[in-house]
Amino acid sequence: MLDHVFEKMERRILFRFTLLGNEFEVGNTIFVTWIVMAILIALAAVLTRNMSVKRPGKPQAVVEMLVQAVANISKQSVGHHWKAFFPYLGTLLLFICLSNIIALFNFIPGLHIYPPTKDINVTAPLAVSSILVVLYAGFRYKGAKGWARGLASPLPFMVPFKLLEYGVRPLSLSLRLFGNIVAGFVIMELLISFIPLVSAPFSIYFDLFDGVLQAYIFVYLTSLYIGEAVE
Repeated sequence: MLDHVFEKMERRILFRFTLLGNEFEVGNTIFVTWIVMAILIALAAVLTRNMSVKRPGKPQAVVEMLVQAVANISKQSVGHHWKAFFPYLGTLLLFICLSNIIALFNFIPGLHIYPPTKDINVTAPLAVSSILVVLYAGFRYKGAKGWARGLASPLPFMVPFKLLEYGVRPLSLSLRLFGNIVAGFVIMELLISFIPLVSAPFSIYFDLFDGVLQAYIFVYLTSLYIGEAVE
């Protein structure tokens, strides 16, 4: 039974295709990531169509609530430069959130998809991209000299420790997200295998609540790092 659970965690090649004389492999992680991207693009097209200032509909109200929530995170953590990083933080939140809860769609018969964020090859690039945004923020708003002076603040001997942070932070971000999603995935698969009749309430926590929570934590920490960079 345990072997069956761990088999689902392995990356599998779904199909191959040839482009410009090169053969490419598409695994389950990449394919589900494409599904997440397609859903987000479709929702963006549908929910932003026919938007109105005078007569906002229910879909528009939901979108505005989500935008306001991300804006509040950006304002509180980043400060007065929040508008420059708001699009990145919002996109990151939506992508990670949907990636974490994508397994909820398995209620559809014949559909077996799993969170791409249970793959370290997904969470690691997300963390690296966030740190690159942090570095950009520091250079953009403080300049090279200001960024360098920040490394030596409050004392010069802090320089190696602050440089080390740029390696530790993406490692921490990626492993935190990866570890929590994998843990929830394994627990849910074990519950479904041994006691399927009572697995639904646990799915609400591990697949939905914890998935949304981990997406929020990832984005919140990223916004804090950006805020420190632009201080």
